[in-house]
Amino acid sequence: MHRNTEPVELEPLTADNLALLLDAAVADADPLEVMPPVDGAPGWNAERKQAFLDFHRGRALLADAPVEYTYLIVVGGRVVGAARLQPGVEGFEAGVWIGRSDRGRGVGRSVAEQLRTVAAEIGARRVVAVTTVDNSAARRLLGTATSTVSGDTVTATSALD
Repeated sequence: MHRNTEPVELEPLTADNLALLLDAAVADADPLEVMPPVDGAPGWNAERKQAFLDFHRGRALLADAPVEYTYLIVVGGRVVGAARLQPGVEGFEAGVWIGRSDRGRGVGRSVAEQLRTVAAEIGARRVVAVTTVDNSAARRLLGTATSTVSGDTVTATSALD
């Protein structure tokens, strides 16, 4: 697979671009990779698409007090995934999903660097990421962060200076 040479940008999620995020998820990701589980047959159906929209409307798009900051990952003008920062006791938890077609091309590394910058700008002192021990791509992105393993879960914490 070739490395991405196009600019990778984080664009804040809005009510106006939420449909673009859903389109990217449906086109290039499994629902279980991008949202909490929804009962029913696997794959994207009308109920799962609505649940995806409701999930984001109830978190990042709450007018008074959003639960998290969510960003579209845009590569060369195309939405290819999402990144989030959720304030918590231990720091801002980071989460990322990238569509299958753009994985392994350096997009995640660029996103991780940008999330650290954004987190610092919004007042975070630490960024925390949680993944599974078998998610080697995510573990590579954790780089020099301090990591702990509990069962099949890896939690990494990185101080922002």
